[in-house]
Amino acid sequence: MNTKALGTSPLMGVYDRDYYKTNFNSSFEKGWGNISICKWLIGINIVLFILQISTRTPSGNGLVTDWLILNPAKVIDGEIWRIFSYAFLHSTDSPLHLLMNMMVLWMFGKEVEDVLGAKEFLLFYVVSIIIGGITFVLGSQLGLHNSQAVCLGASGGVSAILILFACWFPNRTVLLFFIIPMPIWLMAVLFVGFDAFNLLSGKQGSVAVEVHLSGALFAYLYHAFRWKLLPRKMPSMQLFKSKPKLKLYQEEVHAYAPKYETKEIGIPQDMLIRVDQILEKISLSGKDSLSEEEKTFLYKASETIKRKKN
Repeated sequence: MNTKALGTSPLMGVYDRDYYKTNFNSSFEKGWGNISICKWLIGINIVLFILQISTRTPSGNGLVTDWLILNPAKVIDGEIWRIFSYAFLHSTDSPLHLLMNMMVLWMFGKEVEDVLGAKEFLLFYVVSIIIGGITFVLGSQLGLHNSQAVCLGASGGVSAILILFACWFPNRTVLLFFIIPMPIWLMAVLFVGFDAFNLLSGKQGSVAVEVHLSGALFAYLYHAFRWKLLPRKMPSMQLFKSKPKLKLYQEEVHAYAPKYETKEIGIPQDMLIRVDQILEKISLSGKDSLSEEEKTFLYKASETIKRKKN
């Protein structure tokens, strides 16, 4: 999941069910056209990779790559879009560069999006890649790498997503190199430690490790200080015709599920029912009776409700 530098414990209680009393604007919670933002990002990266290959010439990178790649000198000359656009390009010499980034984005991004919601997830990703782009430009000016080096790759945003996931679910088991099982917190530490060592030793080679590290630092601070990037009121960003907002009507549900008032609350009814079922199980048998899947679901629901309340 390298960005290339070319040229060289679950939250319990769920706020005492206060969410039953809160109204939220649920627009864009399912992404664009009910397709998750994570899938949109992967699709955009793949389309641009195809365009990169299609416009590549024997003597150069091609029109698409040349226009969007992060070139610090051109950014300083005013082409500031490059601190954003570089993150949607990948090395046409190594399709593995694209494949690894998109695999990590999908494996961890879909759960992060579930917790943050589509709008906050998209803004988190955009901010992380912009921070990475700015860091690379500053690194060029400070002599951290060859001043002629350029940068492309999604790893600044992907690194941020990986670290945020590790902060939320530190004991989730993953396979390093698809072989070695380990908790994700350990993989995150190894990932950051390896990049930090390469940066400090000057052995980063063709990998823009400062972009990785800036994305990881942003994600850690975002988690530690419980930042929220969205303004309290934000217009709908749906690209397709808005559908009527979901209204929850009182109906017969599980014996111990709550009866919901007829009002918009912006949270899927099945999530509310599932949360109440898990809380009922805790009240009867204690939190130790929960499965790992139930603990993970309750954590994600708690984070989702908390962020919507803010």
